[in-house]
Amino acid sequence: MDIDRAMKNPASTFATPEALSESSELTAEQKRTVLLQWKDQLQQLHAADDEGMQQNDAVASTTDDLLGRVTSILSRIDADLKRVSTSG
Repeated sequence: MDIDRAMKNPASTFATPEALSESSELTAEQKRTVLLQWKDQLQQLHAADDEGMQQNDAVASTTDDLLGRVTSILSRIDADLKRVSTSG
């Protein structure tokens, strides 16, 4: 897997946030970094939609759903990393 490509465009490397989460090729920190990038990109799309630059409701709904899933997985990884750092 090309980590640089995943960082630039997570959706081009992983079909879903869940696929990224389940990847055995990335460390938890790498997953977190890629998810943060994905979240940022989705937030930019959401902002563009709010500004009327995107008129497709289906795309906006998909973006919102994906953003929620990315955020949820990111929270889980953050909790796991915190648990590991406090127990170790």
